[in-house]
Amino acid sequence: MSQASLESRSLSSGLVIAGAYADKVRRTLFAQLRDLMRQDKEFAREIARAAGELNAVLYRILVEEVKVEKGDVVRIRVNYTIDPASKRIIWDYNTLSIEAFKRIPDEKVLEIVNDVVRNKLSKILEEFSRAPRAIEEKVKAFETPEEKVEAPPPPPQPVSISDVVASVDVLGETIDGGLLLKLSDSQERSVGLASVTPSGEELVIDAIIIHAGSSMRYLTRTRVKLSEYSENPSRLISDLEKIQPTTIPPQEAEKLIKDKMQNLL
Repeated sequence: MSQASLESRSLSSGLVIAGAYADKVRRTLFAQLRDLMRQDKEFAREIARAAGELNAVLYRILVEEVKVEKGDVVRIRVNYTIDPASKRIIWDYNTLSIEAFKRIPDEKVLEIVNDVVRNKLSKILEEFSRAPRAIEEKVKAFETPEEKVEAPPPPPQPVSISDVVASVDVLGETIDGGLLLKLSDSQERSVGLASVTPSGEELVIDAIIIHAGSSMRYLTRTRVKLSEYSENPSRLISDLEKIQPTTIPPQEAEKLIKDKMQNLL
């Protein structure tokens, strides 16, 4: 291992559905350490071990503590180092950061992450060290197979937007000079995401709403000023009422949501 291996590195899953987090962690770690693996083919075993260890900790947090569903979107970040003497990957769990998009407030996720790292981490690592295969099988049972064929989306339901969306909140500005808005129901649960993007003298409204098993996309142009949405986000509800939605597959809806989140400044 080179001296550079002593430097702290960072793993980020990007936005990924919870059912695919473990595979994304494995792929990302192998990709980051590809050059070191080429120098030492045996190092592949350590990469697999380290990915398994992290996924065991993440399983405890996401599935058993936070209780995410497979379709929820999450983002995982954590730093790690490589000990050049033992050629061992060491996770810095104090830097572990998890975001859960849609149903769970970030403050609640942070509270659970801190509790697990401070009070339960040693037990999780001991269980993983004692029976890694059993833990990995539990993680795999939660994963969503990539080759799974999605059922055709159901037809649009004749429901008013105002019956689904109760509030609209600005999440922030986007890299293209627009806004990203969170759509929530009457119980403050996220039901979708909308972007309002400048395009010439117009704005492009692109909203994704997931409701009653359907994924709907609302796409239109308007000459309303961007400031009207930043100052009064709820006006988006009445604007969406005028749009005829298109039914899209769940996977496409998830990808659109991920892409929009990545555009946040």
